[in-house]
Amino acid sequence: MSDKNKTIKLSDKDKKYWSKRIDSEVSEKRQELERAIELKVDNQIKSKYKQFVSTLKLASKLAALKKASQEYDDFVKHKELKERELKEKKEKLALDIGDAYNRQAKIHGWDDTYQGQFTDYDDYNRFLTRVCKDALYVELKKSTKEGALLSKMDQQKQHMFDAIHHPKLLFKPMEFERAMKQGFLTMGIVYNTLQIANKDGH
Repeated sequence: MSDKNKTIKLSDKDKKYWSKRIDSEVSEKRQELERAIELKVDNQIKSKYKQFVSTLKLASKLAALKKASQEYDDFVKHKELKERELKEKKEKLALDIGDAYNRQAKIHGWDDTYQGQFTDYDDYNRFLTRVCKDALYVELKKSTKEGALLSKMDQQKQHMFDAIHHPKLLFKPMEFERAMKQGFLTMGIVYNTLQIANKDGH
């Protein structure tokens, strides 16, 4: 019997080798064939796509979509340009107002200064309203009877504090009571007399 007719059984090692070899050979050939098909696709896609769109009856709709897309893109581009233009205009005006305000703030001694923190009208308006309100309060405190009374109250309060903390204060209870009452009346405060007891409780 010839050796070539002899049957053999592949070992696990042989099976692993040949499986790997087959995969490798097939993989290389597959890549070659797929590249060839892709080239044919690239060469034919333009005409085939036209036929494809025509078959689906989408040619006119696609043309309309192309036009609409271009119109939208043009609008967005114009909008962005306009938005940037308006933003720059707004920021420049805010800075101009800020410069003018800061000059006045320095002259009048206002604590608040503009440091570029506002660009919107509403924010700026709130800021200026607050500063104006504070300035008006100071002005009215100096020019109204209420302001004069506040100033008088502060002075009288200090006098009363000075008196009660004086190291040599010697008042009889009723004299002290009258002095306090008079001090409060000077400030426009009606003071109800208290009963001040002596040290022994009588």
